[in-house]
Amino acid sequence: MRQICLDTETTGRDPENGDRLVEIGCVELDGRRLTLDDRFLYHTLINPEREVPEEVVAIHNLTTERLAGEPKFAEIVDKFLDFVRGAELIIHNAEFDVGFLNMELARIGRPPIESICRITDTLAIARKKHPGQRNSLDALCARYGIDNSSRTLHGALLDSWLLAEVYFAFTRGQGNLLMEASGRGSAEKLMPLPPPESLRVIRADSRELAAHKEQLDKIDKACKGTCLWRFDPNAPAPEETPAKPA
Repeated sequence: MRQICLDTETTGRDPENGDRLVEIGCVELDGRRLTLDDRFLYHTLINPEREVPEEVVAIHNLTTERLAGEPKFAEIVDKFLDFVRGAELIIHNAEFDVGFLNMELARIGRPPIESICRITDTLAIARKKHPGQRNSLDALCARYGIDNSSRTLHGALLDSWLLAEVYFAFTRGQGNLLMEASGRGSAEKLMPLPPPESLRVIRADSRELAAHKEQLDKIDKACKGTCLWRFDPNAPAPEETPAKPA
């Protein structure tokens, strides 16, 4: 399944109270790599058809005037859906972005984004991996040593790129274990184990056995008893000695 990191910018926090999307950014993961190839990127600004509050402009610097000449959501929706269709969308605080996407889709009579994509929330992953800690995108970049010095303002495409690096940090070491069915990322097949009878058994020589016994003697002396390594797990249990009658 294709994996796409997605982020949005909006006019506010509440899609049910008139706030709208102003930007969508997507970065498709090319195996375990990031690429600037346009085939793996999607980015658009959107005319929200309403004012952008000044306090929100301070977050992403997208003013009402700047967005006035951009396409409306209905004009970009087909290209956007074609890009993400059938993919796993990796989103930080997915409830927020999915809520806005579904609001915009509902306004033009389209089904919710979950009908064509699978959603993975990296905030939920971060909270499990780092309970009780700050798990914002900036905090995760700092924790995993990811350079986010260019993130002076929020931007959907830049944030998607940083999120991809955070996701790689989350899943580091898993790449060679995944069997990709898609044509682009072929994982190596795991080598089968040889039959047990073909495995060579290297036994300890007399010098090694003597050194082992000497070490066990030291442990016996230290614990004032017989250490567990002297017991044969396959030996029958000794019979208990009957207690003497009082």
